Amino acid sequence: MSDLWGGDYADKDCNRLARRFEKYRDELLVFLERENVDATNNHGERAIRPAVVMRESYGGNRSERGAETQAELMSIFRTLEMRGVDPLDFLEHALRASLSRGEPLTLPALEAGVVAA
Repeated sequence: MSDLWGGDYADKDCNRLARRFEKYRDELLVFLERENVDATNNHGERAIRPAVVMRESYGGNRSERGAETQAELMSIFRTLEMRGVDPLDFLEHALRASLSRGEPLTLPALEAGVVAA
């Protein structure tokens, strides 16, 4: 593999790719050295899929503010799901409590020793 990033290629795209291999050589093959590292980004892709499907099903975001709001809400929802908390149930109770106390919403703490899915 080191032959890929050590050469000088006639094609500019090959040179660009070789420089990228050189720059990230310590990160590219970590999955071969560490058992707990996946060779793909499938976990990340699956994690964002619900938000992508939702966005596509209603035709996308109509504004920059809408896109930012959706990104923040999807992040909160995913965090709650990973912590074993039903997002809608949590938001209903948290909003009621927040409004009655005049305090901002906070996410529940991740319990010690719990590994997020």
